[in-house]
Amino acid sequence: MKIVLLIFWLASHVYAVETLSQKIDSVMTMEWTIEDTTWIKIRLLCQVQLGYCSIGLRSSMTNCDMFAAITDGTSVFLVDYWSRNHNTPKTDINEGGTEDIIYVSGGLNATGNIDVTFKRKLSTGDSYDQDILTDVKGNICWGYRNNRAGWTQHTSFGDAGFVWASTAANVYFQASNDSKKNHGIVMSIAWGCLAVIGIFACRYFKFSSLWIYIHSFFLLATSLLTIISSSVIFKDDAYPYSTLTDETNTHSRLGMILSSLVIAECIFGMLSSYFKIFTKNVQATTLINRLHKVVGYALLICGLINCWKGWVIYGDGLGKILTILGFIAAGALFVTFEIYQIFVRNGRRNPLRYIFSCTGNTTPGNLMDMTHLSAIEQVKNGKKLMFYDDLVLEVGHFALSHPGGSFMISNCYGEDTGKYMVGCSSYGGSLLPYTHSLKAFSYLTNLAIARIPYPEGYIINQTNEPQNLMQFMLATKIPLNEHTFLASFKSNEFKMSRTCLDPLWIGKHFMVCFKKGCCNVVKRYYSSVFVNVNEWAVELGLVGTSERNEDGLVKLIFKAYPGGAMTGHLNEIKAGQVVIMKGPLGPGLMLQSFEGNYMAFAGGTGLVPFLDLVYMAWKCLQKGQNFFLTLFVSFRTWKDGFALEILQKMQEIAENWFRVYLLTDESKDKENIPNIIIEGLKKGVTAAWICGPSGYNRHYADFLAKNGLDKNKIIVM
Repeated sequence: MKIVLLIFWLASHVYAVETLSQKIDSVMTMEWTIEDTTWIKIRLLCQVQLGYCSIGLRSSMTNCDMFAAITDGTSVFLVDYWSRNHNTPKTDINEGGTEDIIYVSGGLNATGNIDVTFKRKLSTGDSYDQDILTDVKGNICWGYRNNRAGWTQHTSFGDAGFVWASTAANVYFQASNDSKKNHGIVMSIAWGCLAVIGIFACRYFKFSSLWIYIHSFFLLATSLLTIISSSVIFKDDAYPYSTLTDETNTHSRLGMILSSLVIAECIFGMLSSYFKIFTKNVQATTLINRLHKVVGYALLICGLINCWKGWVIYGDGLGKILTILGFIAAGALFVTFEIYQIFVRNGRRNPLRYIFSCTGNTTPGNLMDMTHLSAIEQVKNGKKLMFYDDLVLEVGHFALSHPGGSFMISNCYGEDTGKYMVGCSSYGGSLLPYTHSLKAFSYLTNLAIARIPYPEGYIINQTNEPQNLMQFMLATKIPLNEHTFLASFKSNEFKMSRTCLDPLWIGKHFMVCFKKGCCNVVKRYYSSVFVNVNEWAVELGLVGTSERNEDGLVKLIFKAYPGGAMTGHLNEIKAGQVVIMKGPLGPGLMLQSFEGNYMAFAGGTGLVPFLDLVYMAWKCLQKGQNFFLTLFVSFRTWKDGFALEILQKMQEIAENWFRVYLLTDESKDKENIPNIIIEGLKKGVTAAWICGPSGYNRHYADFLAKNGLDKNKIIVM
């Protein structure tokens, strides 16, 4: 009985040997036998009479262990090779390894074709051999050539998913059928063409209404192609990690990272649009925009690099050439447009010397003329217009492009955007002023639909020189309080009307600029004032005498802020020094006649335009005209103010049409002002003007709209 059990045990532990066969193509067939846990026997049957046939243990020749049967027409030689790339491989011995193929039998059969059997260890221990893993899905590649002696370029080749099976049940052979090549073509088109177009549209055509659709379509297509193609290739080639070469492993892992990141990039894109369009969360919008941008460029670079790696592994010479040409074309396209953007659209005519004007290259030609009044009427009828200096801008579609959020555009229709772009004002709230880039200014050329002519007679041009580069010299600078000054500027070519001849002139401003350092141009806006407050005080009997200024001077009132670039410059310059001005600009009060009930809110130097309004009404208002002005003036302290005594005196003598509230931090009735405003709104308001710091403007604009005043009647200056 013990003998029977011993025989049974020995029989059950004998290694089952099964010879298996796989027809590779019409020329090559391979048979193999897993003899035990150490050895494999392989038979190559190839219809090759002069040349060779070979088998590699990877999907391509890159870092691939290969064995070849080479015939000179009379005999067959077996050689163990190590292929580093797609060039002719070297033998293991020449690489520093060992010859691990052992001849068993055969050579040339009766028809003169290769029929040879050899064996090798499943794991040879040679660094230039790869382990043959039994019953595990992996790859093989093959190549052969007939009718030509030697071991050089093959006439046919291929690769397949393959299992070195020990039993017929585990046999697996799946030729690639160009799946890797198709994957390479799809990825090259996606990252070398579609992604480039999508990013290109976003970077250089944001002023266009179509850019967001082009950007979204092409980048979404790139993302879908990457996910689908990578998933298919991974599904078809889900090989064990240990069977991958370093190059294939890097290519595969980078592909997986790209597939994951494109999903994140799509999410960032949708979140960016959501926050820009539907929220006022500037911080979140900015963060998402930056993540979207950084990940987008990283994806493009990694995608192009991985395409190159793929073609190198695949060994397609044409693919590598086309990839290089794609790199060059994409790079040349971006460089060309970047140069065009910087040197042409941004207006830098001589970047080596940083010579460019304060206001040049921002006003396109061939535009129709349009008045502020007609533009505002279009805004009331639903047109999405804004102003920049002397331009009318169509900004409806640009709301989707504005990186700070659509609300910064949609809530400011009908406003002059210059103060926001040069960085002297912000939208308001907790948002700080932001100086826009030259690239942002270049969009004005594309957004402009009309030009606003300068008001005739406001500036008397004695030489027909353009009013966008007027040179004025400082004539006088009179302090109105410790920090606020009335500066008068003189020009030999341009004279300002001594008095305000048209109420439409009231509230217009000038852009003042100077070059700081070698390349930085500082631009700021200041409302001009016709009335001389000192002479006005004399008229009201508040002071005895005042020195009369000469006619034709441009008068600006400014407050010198600590650290202010422009106000510091104006405070430091001496009489005779030159500044550059452009103007008059802006819609101003858009008052056509002294008819109606108006409210005005002035914060700090925002009082300037309302001085002209009160003075002109005092001088021009006819008996019986239905005009009333309620003015709210805010200063931090009484000593920070100017012309306050004048306004108090005017209320005394013009109480039938003028009411003023002078507010400081110490004002006792300050908390009751909202109720006063609400009561005033109940009486019907023709228009409300707001002029002051950014937060002040937004606070009162929102307050008035919240309490029922039509937004079209709120004019933020």
